[in-house]
Amino acid sequence: MHGIVVGSRWVRRVLFSISAILIAVATGFAAFNAIVRFFGVSFNWAEELCTYCVVMMVYLCLPHLEGTGDQLCITAIDLWVKGKTGQRILNYIRGILTGGALVILGWYGLDVMKKAFKRAQVTYILQLPKGILYAVAAACILIAVLVWLILMICNKGEFDDESR
Repeated sequence: MHGIVVGSRWVRRVLFSISAILIAVATGFAAFNAIVRFFGVSFNWAEELCTYCVVMMVYLCLPHLEGTGDQLCITAIDLWVKGKTGQRILNYIRGILTGGALVILGWYGLDVMKKAFKRAQVTYILQLPKGILYAVAAACILIAVLVWLILMICNKGEFDDESR
């Protein structure tokens, strides 16, 4: 069980690091494009690249945020439940609801991905295959679901605090 937790922690850290790189790239290209506009030059590809970097960053950091408990939640409920057992039960409920929502989102994401590959859809300016972008998003959603399963089964409902 410990190996599974350590493996998921490693995968989450790698994805989180890639998301940090993507936000840095997006920030750099956005700043570059803003500066060159003062000279009457604009790079449309930079705007599209920034958009895709930010969207991919959101999906890539999702498993890490879910694993550490840093994803959005209703803090008022967390504050209302005081005991450790109550917090664990609340984490199980949160995991089941979040995991269920992610499974639904992932199911439709896979459908969209298959259609994008079938139709050979590409992005407007950079001509990147949209299917690959959708595949990354669907894979990250699947990893987030697996992270919740690991938290509920291996960590007994406790978030992974060692990765912070």
